[in-house]
Amino acid sequence: MKITYLNHSGYVLEIDDRILVFDYYEGDLPKLPETAGVYVFASHVHYDHFNKQIFEWQSYFKDIHFILSDDIEAEGPEGSCTYIGPCQELTLDGMRIRTLRSTDEGVAFLVKVGEKTIYHGGDLNWWHWEEESGVYNEMMRRRYQREIEKLTKESIDVAFLPLDPRQEEQYAWGFDYFMRHTQTGCAFPMHLWGKYETCDRLLEDPVSEPYRERVRRITKIHQRFEI
Repeated sequence: MKITYLNHSGYVLEIDDRILVFDYYEGDLPKLPETAGVYVFASHVHYDHFNKQIFEWQSYFKDIHFILSDDIEAEGPEGSCTYIGPCQELTLDGMRIRTLRSTDEGVAFLVKVGEKTIYHGGDLNWWHWEEESGVYNEMMRRRYQREIEKLTKESIDVAFLPLDPRQEEQYAWGFDYFMRHTQTGCAFPMHLWGKYETCDRLLEDPVSEPYRERVRRITKIHQRFEI
């Protein structure tokens, strides 16, 4: 499995004869096999997770399909788009796709390709903001933990998880909870807003000691990994 970090929450996975693209919003794609089947996922409508430019890729790839959260109203190429809401499941070309309800907008994806399971959180995160009320923050905690509890029996090979520096002292609450309550082999931070030092902060934080070796450090756009 080859993985390329695009930007922000965007990642590309090359697995078997398939290419999975998650939450592209700007920049160039890496050079990819033109003959592979391409599956483009968008977790929700926010500008930093969805860009209508993805529909133009149909002219570059012979076999492409778009799996979009149903809060995205943009109409893609006819016959190539599947819209999916929270807490739904579908099978597409042998891939099993399941969604969770985001604590913000749209969905998170759990995708099974052959023997591999990939999770992309979108904006499903433990959002805690000091300027919000205690009631709001408690609601966010409960909603996030309720969704992650649905994954406790899954064996996840690769997970893409928000690690948002804007949350200040609470920057890793969601990431940490996920890693402690799921069976995840390898985790990639995202939603960093270009502040890659947030990865170093996590890896140096005592809280990450139980799973530190399973976290990949993001340092630049188009960084590539092989799992």
